[in-house]
Amino acid sequence: MRQPIRRAVVILASAAAISALAAAVIHLTGPQAAGLPAAGRIIPPAQRPRAPAIAGVTLTGQRLSIAGWRGHAVVLNFWGSWCVPCRKEAPVLRRVARDMRHLGVRFAGIDVREQPAAGLAFEQEYHIPYPSISDPGNLLAARFGAAAPVATPSTYILDARGRIAWAYFGATTYSQLELAVAGVAQP
Repeated sequence: MRQPIRRAVVILASAAAISALAAAVIHLTGPQAAGLPAAGRIIPPAQRPRAPAIAGVTLTGQRLSIAGWRGHAVVLNFWGSWCVPCRKEAPVLRRVARDMRHLGVRFAGIDVREQPAAGLAFEQEYHIPYPSISDPGNLLAARFGAAAPVATPSTYILDARGRIAWAYFGATTYSQLELAVAGVAQP
């Protein structure tokens, strides 16, 4: 009887130690995605991975291919109307899109895990001024491979060459996003 109890204690202690270590790493490094040098910081040009091809049908039924926006910095935001942090972040994205328009930055949303009608109602409620691709199967996120979104919302900034220059997982703030957009969009 003592041996099974001792084994259970060792297993529980090991699990607690591993959990504590994981929490410490996350606390010290921030939310980083495998495959990206850093989340929440502009990636140096030499380290920027190429973004996958992003294309699909928007919530309004139009075809959109992000490749057609080469030559411009592009902000991609993965969101869903069911996502509470997305509701908090929507006015931030709308404002940054408006304020950064003079830099030629393009914005696109990717509405995940819901039908287009719910996403369109969200865009109308929050007065989103840019198109969103409908992705009910969350398939576009998978194209990012190791750099895929680890939370909803997630935001990426692609540089003019179509490389991932910045990523943030969770709701971003105006100052974070505005500084990142300006840093990527300006040569």
